[in-house]
Amino acid sequence: MSQIKTKEKVLEVENLRLSFYTRRGVYKALRGASLDLYSGEVLGLAGESGSGKSTLGLAIMGLLPRNASLEEGFVILDGLDLLKTLRHDSNQKKFNIKKNEKKIKRLNKELEKVRGSKISMVFQEPLTALNPVLPVGYQIAEAVYFHDPERLIRRALSRNRVDQEKLRVLLTILKTEGEEKFIQKIEEMGLNGLDEQILSIWRRRDVHEARKEKMILALANVKLSKLDEIGISFYLSGGKSVPIISRVAKNALIKEGYRLAVELLTFLGIPHPEKVVKLYPHELSGGMRQRIVIAIALANYPKVVIMDEPTSALDVTIQAQILDLIKDLKSSFNTSFIFISHDLSVLAEVSDRIGIMYAGQIVEIGSAREIFLEPLHPYTKALIEAIPTMDKTSLKTVPGSVPDMRYPPQGCSFSPRCPFVMDECKLRQPDMVKVSETHSVACFLARKGDKQ
Repeated sequence: MSQIKTKEKVLEVENLRLSFYTRRGVYKALRGASLDLYSGEVLGLAGESGSGKSTLGLAIMGLLPRNASLEEGFVILDGLDLLKTLRHDSNQKKFNIKKNEKKIKRLNKELEKVRGSKISMVFQEPLTALNPVLPVGYQIAEAVYFHDPERLIRRALSRNRVDQEKLRVLLTILKTEGEEKFIQKIEEMGLNGLDEQILSIWRRRDVHEARKEKMILALANVKLSKLDEIGISFYLSGGKSVPIISRVAKNALIKEGYRLAVELLTFLGIPHPEKVVKLYPHELSGGMRQRIVIAIALANYPKVVIMDEPTSALDVTIQAQILDLIKDLKSSFNTSFIFISHDLSVLAEVSDRIGIMYAGQIVEIGSAREIFLEPLHPYTKALIEAIPTMDKTSLKTVPGSVPDMRYPPQGCSFSPRCPFVMDECKLRQPDMVKVSETHSVACFLARKGDKQ
């Protein structure tokens, strides 16, 4: 049995059909896209520009414009059908943009608590994804304050209740008995929220152990001010509806959010994070902005993170650093990733499985090894042959171009460009065929057992 089969399925996308109604016609952006995402894996999505990769990512998040019509399909996360509100009403014969706009507003309201906490997205251009008039630390802190203010309260109050003697006991357990026993001891002592702060220091690779111990013991000296303590106390007792009390409590929690932001940025490899959290997006480099966006996406420990070409706007050196970072995130966070890219060589670095998209459909999906060593779909083969390497004297290209999605070809979408096209390909669309436990392809050649 394959490794993926034994893992928990965290996201299910089934037969997603999405169209955009415009003055120039109806663009059939997604035409039956399906995928499953499993716990702790990185699923890569590849394909040419216009194949529907980013649209699929945005559709999963429910981030759609008012002219987007979801004709069919569903997205299931934690048993919740994310796009139920937007699905096309079978009784409605004609698309009505005003009714659809109301649906999208209702969908956005329903998904407020889901986006950022259970599922989040790293957008392609970090500068446009960040608010230019707010410090980056505030933007990270606000993401946690909106979704989980109790977490910030636990962190702040745990430091108020701890002293250096208790911290020395916890340090001894952490060093001698490991993290599991350490977390149990934290719970016994009623210091929930302190574990996250201690472990963020203990797991650092850039600091010597003696320095780590000193930093952990120093947590006993970081106490709430009297005003912040009063604000949090009133907030906990139900006084958050009083504007003044709510403002005082929010200020205290945002301060705590800044501390959390420093911890996240330290983990993400940003030097001098205490200074960086006070800076504005335009004061940071492209690589640092991308790390800030990743920090916001990870701040609430979501189950799924969608990364839409997070390295395309960066130079090669920074791109390599971001890819190394994503490998670290995969092992450190209990999170699954969908990594969208047009570059197969980038996906080879980070992906466990890879899905190939063409004309709004996933035409092949399998483990990274299967996709690169045993590609079955002619489009996958053409993409791999187009990857530049040191030993190639000439660069191969995929002939033709992505079809106009107002008028997709009859039968197999790739048939006008396929070197192995048959009469059958032009008449009907091939179904997805399972060739192994982890490898599936939508091609008549695979059914015939022809591996040209």
